[in-house]
Amino acid sequence: MRRKRINHPKKVIITTILTIIVWIFVFYLYITYKNIEVNPSNYEATRTQSTYEEQTVENAEENSKTVADVIEETTRKVVGISKLRNAGNSILSKSTESELGLGTGMIVTEDGYILSNEHVTGEKYSKCYITLENGTNYDGTVVWSDSDLDLSITKINAKNLAYVTLGNSSQIRVGETVYAIGNPIRF
Repeated sequence: MRRKRINHPKKVIITTILTIIVWIFVFYLYITYKNIEVNPSNYEATRTQSTYEEQTVENAEENSKTVADVIEETTRKVVGISKLRNAGNSILSKSTESELGLGTGMIVTEDGYILSNEHVTGEKYSKCYITLENGTNYDGTVVWSDSDLDLSITKINAKNLAYVTLGNSSQIRVGETVYAIGNPIRF
């Protein structure tokens, strides 16, 4: 004799609840994604500006020379800055970092305005000492500073200085190569 299988009420309830949950989830996905428009033109492959030029050994060497030229030219426009005229010859100085104010700035005008950080130069009207790339030293006066931005502008009495040309930040693209140039402090 065969036994007839009887569904237990517990199994029927669990199956029904799971079925309802699945249907609610499917309905949610349908409502959420039904209004998304897929535009095939968004998925077309196009050449970007950086892939126009074919990469060859000659192109790489030429680009390397161009980068080296730009870095060499820019280095002349970067200065060393210190709050102390002579910090001594020892790295074991008793002066704190804020007293030394060692750092870097860049010449932004030919008549001696230098952009740097306020924590390097100090507050407005404070004095600091500027060393050009060629070793020439100048006394500087901070003519503007903003502690929130940590920026300052220092003025030195010099003329006909080579200065950096600031770019347009809206023309920067993700993935571009960036070089940081600093000036080792010379005393």
